[in-house]
Amino acid sequence: MWQCKIAPSLGDGFAGHPNDIWKTTNYFNQEDQTVFFGMYGLPDFYSLWRHKGKKAILWAGSDIEHFINGYWLEEKGVVKLSPKPLAAWINRNCDSWVENEVEAESLRKFGIKSNICPSFLGNMDDFPDSFIPSDNPKVYLSVSGNYYEEYGWNLIEDIAAEVPEITFYLYGSDKWKTKHNNVIVKGRVSQEKMDSEIKDMQCGLRLNKVDGFSEITAKSILWGQYPIVRKEFGYPHIDGLETREELISLLKCLKTKKESNPVREIYRNKINRYPWNTK
Repeated sequence: MWQCKIAPSLGDGFAGHPNDIWKTTNYFNQEDQTVFFGMYGLPDFYSLWRHKGKKAILWAGSDIEHFINGYWLEEKGVVKLSPKPLAAWINRNCDSWVENEVEAESLRKFGIKSNICPSFLGNMDDFPDSFIPSDNPKVYLSVSGNYYEEYGWNLIEDIAAEVPEITFYLYGSDKWKTKHNNVIVKGRVSQEKMDSEIKDMQCGLRLNKVDGFSEITAKSILWGQYPIVRKEFGYPHIDGLETREELISLLKCLKTKKESNPVREIYRNKINRYPWNTK
């Protein structure tokens, strides 16, 4: 039986709990094999370092940036630890897992070898194929906090007039102001309400340049939709963009999608294929 130790910085904004999806148990002792989910700071690394049993890390995405920038030894970040010796120790003593090629390359630069596998903390059986084709596709994306540029809301405002056949639904903030009739600001809603609204849309759009396998992307592909992400993540068979023009082209192609995304089953068999997943 594997244990799972979740970094406090991860919070609880997931579709489910890792223990329910992977059949792991809460962290209890230093002897049993354990996956450490998230490495955001020195306390997370210290718990990993103290652990005596088999150790695996599932890097959560932004925690890689925290790691390579150097863990703080005090509140203001004046004193930091170099990541290089920590990386050498991790590479010798832990199995690292990431969700895409961008994350793998970021760790590779510091000498950490990692395995790639997308994750999703919802029950995949709760997300049946529900794709409905449309000549006027609906596309959804979200934001965390007020990081609008990071999550691509500025880009949507820039291109919306060039794809009038697309309606964009923006979730996560009601402070955003738009000048376009085809941009709908939905604000903060419950996960249940958002799922009920987006399951019949055609595309989950994720424009972050630093990201894991987001729930937007996972849900979109499981519903048989046609998600769009940044090309550099290297997700097989999922449309990717590098430029503004490529995004516009991909959005215009959505109305040509008349059948459910055929790679849905591929991802149902790829997601969560971790050694600690005993479900």
